[in-house]
Amino acid sequence: MDFPLTGLTQSLYSRKPVVALSYVGMLGVAAVVGTSGNLVVIIAVIIKHLSSRRQRTRTTGNDVGRVFIANLALTDFIVTAVINPFAIAGMCVH
Repeated sequence: MDFPLTGLTQSLYSRKPVVALSYVGMLGVAAVVGTSGNLVVIIAVIIKHLSSRRQRTRTTGNDVGRVFIANLALTDFIVTAVINPFAIAGMCVH
């Protein structure tokens, strides 16, 4: 089954291949930077949680903030690590 090209993807393929390749390259760099940045945030939240657990000076407000930040980083990590590469591959196939 062949899907029609729409919007930005169609305009990229109607131009020079250099434009399309540079767009795919920028998306690839954004996926790598986003994945690594979110991984750093997740690791920092885990380290902070483990260190505050040892000290036993946890407050509810800090835990809620950490859980919120970790949740945002995890969902963004999934998007940048899983969904973006498939989107880039889909652009390259057409």
